Amino acid sequence: MEASIVPYDCIIIGAGPAGITASIYLARKKLDVLVLSQDLGGQASLSSSIENYLGYRMITGPELVKKFDEHMQTFGIELKHERVKAVRIEGELFSVETDRYNYLANSVIIASGKTPLALNCPGEKEFIGRGVTYCAICDAPIFKDLPVVVVGGGNSALDAVLQLSKFTKEIYLVNITPNLGGDEIAREKVMKLPYVRVFNNCKIASIQGDTVVRSVEVQDIVTNKRFKLEVRGVFVEIGLKPGTDIELPVKLNERKEIIVDKDCKTSVPGIFAAGDVTDTTYKQIIIAAGEGAKAALSAYEYLRSKKEFLNGKYK
Repeated sequence: MEASIVPYDCIIIGAGPAGITASIYLARKKLDVLVLSQDLGGQASLSSSIENYLGYRMITGPELVKKFDEHMQTFGIELKHERVKAVRIEGELFSVETDRYNYLANSVIIASGKTPLALNCPGEKEFIGRGVTYCAICDAPIFKDLPVVVVGGGNSALDAVLQLSKFTKEIYLVNITPNLGGDEIAREKVMKLPYVRVFNNCKIASIQGDTVVRSVEVQDIVTNKRFKLEVRGVFVEIGLKPGTDIELPVKLNERKEIIVDKDCKTSVPGIFAAGDVTDTTYKQIIIAAGEGAKAALSAYEYLRSKKEFLNGKYK
């Protein structure tokens, strides 16, 4: 595998709100930046409607991601669609290995986000953004007074039901295990809601609709019997996987999230992290963007502190 000779000032892993914001901040500092990501937009691209991003009363996820992309392009930021396999320390530099190349950098920002675990059932991919969603906090208001189904049985599913209960009074909860899990208090709150119907030992067999979701087919995994639920929204809440399934030299917590301090610094000087891939409490688009800006400024200060750059372009 070939390797770059001249190191980038900063390599950013991920092109979601955190990564894109970081790239713009560093590009404005006239730094040489490379963004590596297999997709553009991250989880933001999965939202059918966003009503809590500053400056937009309502915008769809794909539309917001298009705005992000256009903003990046105005700065001529280099974006390569490659899968990152490893980040390694190479003396005072860092080596970022992808499925195509080896790149060198003076600093690295990891903004690889989280990936929702999918149902992998017929109809799921086809209806993403048209009824299938992975974020109740983001999309619950869209389904005001409409029947919805939440898939999952843990805390994220219980939280989704409670979020949705503010907007609709027809909620189904499909859980593949014999009993609901999660925190006892959240579970009790959900069970007290008279308009929530729970189906344990069940899974979603398929999702149907036309231009939008119209129904789901539910399968009882004990009896194998199937039945249909008429719904307009399918909230998939079976968990998220942090984008840390690559070789990294930084410390992770028990959830495989990157541990960062208030300045987005990791356990390795010169490597920073931002957005949903970190152990920050709240996972929201606007928070990820803010953390991306913070990581970029921290990376810039790190570069300025390097002895060989004191009289160079980082002064």
